[in-house]
Amino acid sequence: MLAPDSRALLLDALRPPPGGRLSRAVALTFTLDLESLLVAPLAFAAHGLRESTDPIAVMEGVRHCADRIDVFCQAGQIVVPPTASALLAFVEPMVHQVRRPGPGRLFHPKLWALRFHDEATGETSLRLLVLSRNLTKDRSWDVCLRLDGVIGTRRLVANRPVVELLRQAMRLAVAPLPPHRQAAIEALGEDLRRAEWEYPEGAREMFFHALGVPGARLPDFGGTRHLVVSPFCTPGGLDRCAPSGQPALVSRQETLDCLPEESLTGVQALVINALAGLPAEGAPSGQEVLAGLHAKLYVVEKGHQARVLLGSANATDAAFGGNVELLVELVGSRTQWGIDALVGPTAGFREILEPHERHNAIEPEPEVADLRELIRDIAAIPLTAAVTSDADSYHIRLASEDALPDALGVRITAQLHTRRGEVVVLAPGQPVDATFSGLALVDVTPFVAISVEDSTGREQTVVLAALVGDPEHRLDHVIAAQIDTPEKFLQFLLLMLGLGTEAIATVGGEAGEIGAWRSGATGILELLLNALVDRPEQLDDLARLVTRIEASGNGERLLPPGFVELWRVISTARDMITEAVRS
Repeated sequence: MLAPDSRALLLDALRPPPGGRLSRAVALTFTLDLESLLVAPLAFAAHGLRESTDPIAVMEGVRHCADRIDVFCQAGQIVVPPTASALLAFVEPMVHQVRRPGPGRLFHPKLWALRFHDEATGETSLRLLVLSRNLTKDRSWDVCLRLDGVIGTRRLVANRPVVELLRQAMRLAVAPLPPHRQAAIEALGEDLRRAEWEYPEGAREMFFHALGVPGARLPDFGGTRHLVVSPFCTPGGLDRCAPSGQPALVSRQETLDCLPEESLTGVQALVINALAGLPAEGAPSGQEVLAGLHAKLYVVEKGHQARVLLGSANATDAAFGGNVELLVELVGSRTQWGIDALVGPTAGFREILEPHERHNAIEPEPEVADLRELIRDIAAIPLTAAVTSDADSYHIRLASEDALPDALGVRITAQLHTRRGEVVVLAPGQPVDATFSGLALVDVTPFVAISVEDSTGREQTVVLAALVGDPEHRLDHVIAAQIDTPEKFLQFLLLMLGLGTEAIATVGGEAGEIGAWRSGATGILELLLNALVDRPEQLDDLARLVTRIEASGNGERLLPPGFVELWRVISTARDMITEAVRS
């Protein structure tokens, strides 16, 4: 158990079963990296896209399933992207910021709830990923439990905590969800209530613990021996998670150094060896390097039984005293899942651990923590971004009804994600009222980077404003801006028709011959005709793109030779079919 060589990638865990297609996905995370969110939908795309980092492939992968994914994160914990990527426009509807459940407490669960549908068989399947990691680029040691299941005929009480957790996320959302998204999440929750899960091998029982949710009960840690794996610990948290005292404890060096010495008396304290995450000699180049501990896992032994709890909760007072968290409890034999099986002398996990040697404690600066709390408070204030335009540009007025916190000596600034460096200073203690002018259409965005700074340091985050007056076909313009060669146009066309990168790689022939634009054994003409017959709505997106390219005067440069003539035939046929349906 927890053998270091049994690694799994999140994208692999998200991939649909054979023949399955994503029907709905809801993710809960504390910290959100928007660029990581861009990549995640590739797991749900056609097989050939799943390993792609090409911007056109990423754009189409996100565009294809943005209406079926919802991601909830703690307000103030959206990472500011290093660059102003226009592709982030496609994740806007997915992201929902969540207010803190109480003062000094956090929305901290890590979960993916997924539903897949197999159109060939008509079967629907469910999957839960309960994680200790956030949706970020972090490369720490983490844990992930994957549960696959089917929808049963009756509601199960055991599944209720997961459903209530999703509802709590919607209740805490900074901005109300659109009705169709809320209804879709409620429908997924109803399926989860009826879920019949396949237990992991060796598990006899399984329980969900949604902490910080109304009516939730804290897990029982009563037992004779305890193991705590947690990157962050407090004395009170350890007392709760290891009431027998003197547990085996795996944590970070800096965390253990900050604990009082009496909290570690008699404790087997371990840390991860700094060299543990490095690739082995002779390993393939590019293998992922892991560093630092982020896993949260608890083992409670009693008699011949072991209970394993894993998920998002650290061994801290906050985690079990008001944070919103998720833990899954698995019950099995002590021989298979007990403490010795994890950190005993012959255990695989033990191979990367070493005894803790106390160093001088480095306490976090309280002023930095104050700035972090301040920016979370600011991020929880609902913002509107009202868009207006004149003859040649757009303008955004950023505003709030609620006043910003009255933070003395703190400089608060805002800038659009798409226009880095154009900073507007916001007044503490006053409602937000800032204007960004002279914007191109691709610069229009609800993503706003907020920064707070004083003499002690600086904190920043991205907030999501409610976009009012969103220009029509803004996303079509973003697509057109990415397609600046005939090759990229063909690439997008193939992706839009549901073909992967294997098909794109085979596009060849003489550019002047329509029949030579080929994907496998099928030419572009045949692909468009097939789409016209089987799924004509797919051609509407392509129609808007072609119209925009031609209106820009770049048709001859960006559309392959002969395509305009071909498209007129397809477009005329599409209009005739539409008219026939109406009549």
